[in-house]
Amino acid sequence: MNHGNKNVFIRVLQQIFRIITFPLYIAFYGIKKLVLRSKISLRLSLSFLHLKIVVKTLILTSILMFLAYGAYSFYFIFDNYQAVAQQINISKKLEAEALKNVLGTKNHAAIFDENKKLLFSTQPIPNNNQENTEYGPVGYKYKYKSFLSFDIVNDKYFIILDMKASINDKIFYVNIYSDITSEIADIYKISIILLSVNIIGFLYAFVLSFSSGKNILLPISEMTETVRSISEKNMNVRLNVSSSKKELKDLARTFNEMMDRIEDGYNRQKQFVSDASHELRTPIAVIQGYVDMLNRWGKDDKEVLQEAIDAIKNETENMKDLVEKLLFLARNDKGTLILQKEKFNLTSLLEETIKETTIIDKNHKLFFNIQEEVNIYADRNRIKQAIRIFLDNAIKYTPEEGTININLYVEKKDAVIEVTDTGIGMTEEEMKHIFDRFYRSDKSRKKYKGGHGLGLSIAKIIILSHGGKIKVRSKPSKGTSVQIILPIE
Repeated sequence: MNHGNKNVFIRVLQQIFRIITFPLYIAFYGIKKLVLRSKISLRLSLSFLHLKIVVKTLILTSILMFLAYGAYSFYFIFDNYQAVAQQINISKKLEAEALKNVLGTKNHAAIFDENKKLLFSTQPIPNNNQENTEYGPVGYKYKYKSFLSFDIVNDKYFIILDMKASINDKIFYVNIYSDITSEIADIYKISIILLSVNIIGFLYAFVLSFSSGKNILLPISEMTETVRSISEKNMNVRLNVSSSKKELKDLARTFNEMMDRIEDGYNRQKQFVSDASHELRTPIAVIQGYVDMLNRWGKDDKEVLQEAIDAIKNETENMKDLVEKLLFLARNDKGTLILQKEKFNLTSLLEETIKETTIIDKNHKLFFNIQEEVNIYADRNRIKQAIRIFLDNAIKYTPEEGTININLYVEKKDAVIEVTDTGIGMTEEEMKHIFDRFYRSDKSRKKYKGGHGLGLSIAKIIILSHGGKIKVRSKPSKGTSVQIILPIE
């Protein structure tokens, strides 16, 4: 194809495509800039999204319509081509009149010799007293064009097909000109119609999408109002799951689960502060009472002085123990609890702890069974603290002359410390809360020595922070068995 003609053909197609898409492109470009630079609502964003889909669909439909129309309208060009080829093959002649009858009024042909020099054309040649045998229409000079070309002749548009013919051992080249001026005009009219339809569809889709977006986003608005109503004094409000769509239902359910955890944590925090205040208030009140007593009578009465000093000392130690436990829990909650891990002999640690316990407690029978030497990598002081908490708890809730058994053995790759007592035991409901902070058991246990209710919480944190586990089995009046499971490696 001639390079210049090829460019003309491409430019015509580009102009047709721009006629369809340019206004829509400008509109979308402006909307895109608006969306990027402005804080628009979700409803408007969804409308733009729907609009984008509609516009792409309209453009694709328009292109397909053009292709279908073009294939249908220009099919006659190939019919003419085949008719001319058949005429030449049958007649074995190149005659202007015969070719005219085949080509019709909208088409003509130019015939060239083997050197691609014009022999004649079926288009009438003007008589202007010049050597113009190569001329057909006024101002147009026939030149051989290969394959498929596009050209303009006297303001008419032509598609040019090339064919090669062999007659009596001579080679001839034929250019078949097909007039597509009316088709180009039709394409222009269709472009205007499609553009108008697309703009109307564009506006209709925007209005419809924006109006329907209100119903789509109504559940989100309801959720927003519900969430806005949640406050510190009104934390039990939850989103309505039943009336939500599937995706929003999952979101509502997840939000409700999160609020359950937040409410539970908030209530625990309130309870924690309340219990801690109560635990600190009692020793402070005792100390304040003894200070007042000292101020009145303790200066001269040695017995009162000694009693006050002993009481203040005990309460101070009690407060110190409570504050240390609270600091431990606070560090754990903040994630700043540091474990000083090292490799040590768990067997020796357990024997040391049992020995110290037997020295302190003479009212219970302690038996221990240690099967083998066990070494673990952990924080020695923290592990000893946890073991002592479980032993103290067993002693606390086991009547005098009761029995406490301590066993140490290896199970697979874990070291297991088992503490079993013959104490008062626990109900299933009590077992659910034994690791809660400041938990107070039922009345049947209150006659035994109390505490702050933080020991088991601290022990659980220590064991879990080492990658261990705690298993508890208990029955009322049958005693309790606790297994502390620690990884050896």
